[in-house]
Amino acid sequence: MATVKTVLVKGRCNSRGAYPLAVQVLHKRKKKVFYTGYSITPCEFDSFSGRVLFNGVYTMETVRRMNRTCRKICKILDKAIGILEREGNEYTTCDISRVYETLTGKVGFYSYFRERIRVLFDTGHEGTAKAYEATLHSMQKHLCKTDFPFAHLSSRLVIKYRDTLLEAGVGKNTIGFYLHNMKAVYRRGCLELNLVFPSPFCNIRIRSEKTVKQSLPMKQVKSLANLSLSVGTPECLARDVFMFSIYTRGMSFVDIAFLKKSDIFPGVIRYRRQKTGQLLEIGINRQIQNLLERYGDTSGDYLFPLVDESETPYSGYKKAYNRMRYALKKVS
Repeated sequence: MATVKTVLVKGRCNSRGAYPLAVQVLHKRKKKVFYTGYSITPCEFDSFSGRVLFNGVYTMETVRRMNRTCRKICKILDKAIGILEREGNEYTTCDISRVYETLTGKVGFYSYFRERIRVLFDTGHEGTAKAYEATLHSMQKHLCKTDFPFAHLSSRLVIKYRDTLLEAGVGKNTIGFYLHNMKAVYRRGCLELNLVFPSPFCNIRIRSEKTVKQSLPMKQVKSLANLSLSVGTPECLARDVFMFSIYTRGMSFVDIAFLKKSDIFPGVIRYRRQKTGQLLEIGINRQIQNLLERYGDTSGDYLFPLVDESETPYSGYKKAYNRMRYALKKVS
């Protein structure tokens, strides 16, 4: 774990023999210093306790101010290190500096947003990271191009952002999506950084629009199921995955893509939803059994040969999704 202490930065002596007073962070043999703006001589500093001493050169009040500044920087750095430790990932002195700047207001809401996106990518939550990227891009385009502190995000600013999106012709569901992500990052930031501000999202509502439901007549569904396609072709796989979704009462594509052979039990499929982790059970009927037998010998852990297991889950899923859409268009 990183260590924090107050030091004099040797090697930067001024004309009167004084050295910069700073707080040093040492982590994995890497150092980073945070300057206080003061310079003192070695005889005015107790290196053991890390305190500035009163010896008549400065007034007692100035000495107290120096020590308060050092304690404040140390406290914020300890907090920054604690935040990084709780995340459970490897971190560097540069990461400590980045969190420190966020805590001190030198880095604002956008910078914290980018940091959350980086953490999500690093921890494999690529879908959420992509959603946050889209939200950040929208805010920079329609809200404010430059960064701003957490404290400046007010209800007035959020309403202005919402109204600007409406005027630009952005759909209400998309606006709701952006505001939801914006609120989630803001709340997490306030919680992690111990910031207490009135919520800028209070009483800000936008009604979602019901999406138009599309469906196929049963005659077309039966025609698709009975369509003669060569086994092993992309078109046959796409048709079978589509029919499997229907037979399993609407299992989502992402759940089908990551459905494992180990999820198949006698007479039942037990799997966890990728989105929520909820455990679901689906009975196996004759049509499902036929597809299970057709793809039971697929190499790898997954039932359907959709995702390349050498790729990241998100990348593999997106590529498989696009291939399925293309193949289904050809079948139709």
